[in-house]
Amino acid sequence: MRRWPAFLLLLVMGLVGPVYTWADDKKPVNVEVWVIRATTKNKEISKELKSLAETLKKQFKYTGFKLEKRIAKRVELGKSFKADLIGGYKLTLTAKARLSKRVQLQLAVSKRVGKKDKTVLNTTVTIKAGPLLPVGGLPLKGGDKLILAVRAR
Repeated sequence: MRRWPAFLLLLVMGLVGPVYTWADDKKPVNVEVWVIRATTKNKEISKELKSLAETLKKQFKYTGFKLEKRIAKRVELGKSFKADLIGGYKLTLTAKARLSKRVQLQLAVSKRVGKKDKTVLNTTVTIKAGPLLPVGGLPLKGGDKLILAVRAR
C-alpha cells in the first residue's frame, strides 16, 4: 500500500479546511436583543435577567432591571434589520461577519430629535456565539437607563 507524504496530506487538508469553514461562515445569524430598563428606584429584577443581574450591576451601577421586550431575528450577513426599542429609541442591527465561533454585529441606536433621527450609539461588537452581551446605558425619562443585551448564534 502506498503512503502519502505528510506534506501532501497537510496541503490537501489546508485547502479543504478553509473551504469548509468559509461555507459555514456565510450562514445567516440568529440574533436576539433583550431590551432592559435599568433603575435605581428599586431592586426588582425580572426573572429572565437573574443570571445576568450581577454583570448588569457591576457594569451599569444600577439596582433594578426590568426586561421590557425581546427581539429575535434571523439576519443574512451584510443585511440589517430595524426595531423599535423603548423611550423613542430605534435600533438598526447589521450582521457583519461570522468568524469561527464569533459573530460581528454593528448596533446603531437612534432617537428622534426634532424632525430628524439622531444616532446616539453606533458600535461594532465581536461576540462569542451564545452568551448575552450587555451594551448601552442610554438615558430614559426619570433617570432610568436603556440597556441592550445582545446574543448571536
